[in-house]
Amino acid sequence: MIKTLGSIKNIDEAEALSNLSFDIVDIKNVDDGALGYVGDKQIELISNKIGHKNLSVTAGNHIHPDITEVEKRLSFLCSIGIRFMKIGIFSMDYLDKHMVFLKKASTYNIQTVGVIFADKNLCIDDIYNVCKLDYDGLMIDTVTKSKNSTLDILSADFITNFIQECHKENKFSGISGSINQDNIEYAMQFKSDFIGFRGALCNASQRKYIDIKKCNSLLKKVRDINQKMYQEAV
Repeated sequence: MIKTLGSIKNIDEAEALSNLSFDIVDIKNVDDGALGYVGDKQIELISNKIGHKNLSVTAGNHIHPDITEVEKRLSFLCSIGIRFMKIGIFSMDYLDKHMVFLKKASTYNIQTVGVIFADKNLCIDDIYNVCKLDYDGLMIDTVTKSKNSTLDILSADFITNFIQECHKENKFSGISGSINQDNIEYAMQFKSDFIGFRGALCNASQRKYIDIKKCNSLLKKVRDINQKMYQEAV
């Protein structure tokens, strides 16, 4: 079954999603680039409220993670039981810095997720290179939240190769980047381990405010497609 990740920005949205069945709740500053960090205080509030859920946190928009600020965030997130930390791979020129950071991260009880970006002119060699890094999982997202989704930007073959390479290297895989009700069935055909949502959960197709009706509708559609895929498989 393909899992769901829903992104929230504050304690109010955490309360709104507390009774919904997202497999992972992702905490990020949606007003600060692709992977904005919401701050220690907000994360702790959210963790205290919905700590029973699988929580992930975006670490910020640094060009690479091998800096003191990111390591401090890693330590803090681990100390309050956050399960996943999402790290942006914004440039392929700094993969060595990711290697250094990941060696440090391996001493913490938290899973690291490397995020690559569909609108950063990816090539197939980039997939092979990032899959050699010691991230527990990898996902594709977009930097710019516009009409073009990850599915519009990348070919089906590219996405398939990404997921296959992740699994070959024993990593879980995810797809995000303007995935919505209209393209979710197509996205699920690639059989990534999870699919991430933000805009599809929000009012009037904007990323500002969570709409519970939209969340429930999306979750139902994912359940229905998962069931259909399972029935076809057996």
